[in-house]
Amino acid sequence: MTSPNWLCRVSGLLVLGILVAASTPVLQKNGSALAQEETPATILPGRQIMVANYTRTPPVIDGVFSPGEWGGALPVYVAGSKHPASAPGVVPNIPGLPFLFPPDSPQDSSFTIYTLYDANNLYVAVDVLDDIIICDGPVPYLDDDAEIMIDGDRQPGDIIMAALCGPSNPNCPNPVINNEGFQLDTSVCNQSLTFPTNNPRIVWESKARLRPHGFVVEFRVPLDSINTIDTSWFSSAFPGSSFRRPQPGDFIGFNVAVGDDDNGGLSYARTEPAPHTDSYTAWDGRSVGWFVFAERDWGNLYLAPRAD
Repeated sequence: MTSPNWLCRVSGLLVLGILVAASTPVLQKNGSALAQEETPATILPGRQIMVANYTRTPPVIDGVFSPGEWGGALPVYVAGSKHPASAPGVVPNIPGLPFLFPPDSPQDSSFTIYTLYDANNLYVAVDVLDDIIICDGPVPYLDDDAEIMIDGDRQPGDIIMAALCGPSNPNCPNPVINNEGFQLDTSVCNQSLTFPTNNPRIVWESKARLRPHGFVVEFRVPLDSINTIDTSWFSSAFPGSSFRRPQPGDFIGFNVAVGDDDNGGLSYARTEPAPHTDSYTAWDGRSVGWFVFAERDWGNLYLAPRAD
């Protein structure tokens, strides 16, 4: 979800309270850290954990989900229709978007996330169950889409500051261009968007393809596109100046979201009622006070060491 009105996005950020810092819950066998019995600690934003296993045979990024290619991944299932106010499966509750609703059912919109990595790349597959497929623009995030968010240094503010204080702002003496936090968005008809848009060093590829009762989006993100060192003057009194890509045993900030456009046009950003439900569901985050670029509300991805 990337709001069509940038000023609204900034305002939404400014009214947020203190974000809850990420912690480390117990890993579950299905790759999600949410226990079967929810507790106040586990449903706070930023507490979900996903595991990316090492693979010696990388998946082909063609939008065709192959169990053989992704067999080493630990699947994480997300359904916003079950408990939309808490993770996993958060549906934003935004007063300015009165027609953004939770999905009617898992068949309306739900998804399973798969993650793997090798010596050079992070691989993500989002297998989406969706009973109405629409891709009519005007931007990828207002169609049926899959979005991944990556926070290499696990520090807040990278995306928002890159937008507010990028090279195009003459009033910013120290422009922000880093690889520490970004969002990648691909629609069902393969329209893609990188945010922030001002960093050509964020390199990635994706492919979406329809499947029965839904669609699949596969992503490949080079590890050299992700910096785990905080180089930002706004988040550290002594920022680093080097680059370190994710290594086995690292945690990085991570989130996945799926937009469900069931009416066309502006989808959940529309201003009038429509026959079907338009929704947006995220793996982690907060419903009330949602902001897509609140990096501390994102979950955590653990790069499991190689099992040699």
